[in-house]
Amino acid sequence: MSFKLQSALYSRRPWVALFLCAVLSTGCAVGPLVQHETARSVGKGDHELIAGYGQAGYVLKWNAGVTENFDFGVHWESLSFGVRGKYSIINGRSGGLSLAGAIGAGSSLGGNHHYGDLMVSYLSGFFEPYATGRFVQVSTDPVEFRNADTGQTAFTVSSAQYNYGQVIVGSRFWLGPNWMLSIEGSNFFAMGDGITISGGAFFGAGLGVRF
Repeated sequence: MSFKLQSALYSRRPWVALFLCAVLSTGCAVGPLVQHETARSVGKGDHELIAGYGQAGYVLKWNAGVTENFDFGVHWESLSFGVRGKYSIINGRSGGLSLAGAIGAGSSLGGNHHYGDLMVSYLSGFFEPYATGRFVQVSTDPVEFRNADTGQTAFTVSSAQYNYGQVIVGSRFWLGPNWMLSIEGSNFFAMGDGITISGGAFFGAGLGVRF
């Protein structure tokens, strides 16, 4: 997919667009770009809200504990919207190690995405560092631009798929029993020939509450 098409589709979010075009030189659609979440479950009947901002734009997340080990969530970011499920294989609810897997799907600007996460975290007092490995598959929608006067096609983009991976490292800092501050960094890596990664880590922070 051409750089010109990316610029046209991202024109309403120029700051985020410039960043993403520098990192992902192929494809317009992307998956969720941030995490701000640990491997530890929210807990049955409990909820969690997180709002964040960084070099990838804004993020709003809601997670609900369906069981003691399974959470259902919704994310809304600058360039994507979707749902996810997370299961804590090891659930250190009161402290220690947690290990979880998550899958999600949703719509992106110009297409849709599916992804899987492998997450690990460790709670020690107010400090809860975490790391995530993410695999993302993106499908871009067909796009066609025509001249308004002649009806002639300027250019056409066929539906396409590409994959990329992400490594996310961060930590939560618990400000009390229910409030937390999250800080994280992330980087992309290419998987296959459908996408080219130009490099560059990005960072963000979030504030969340459990209730």
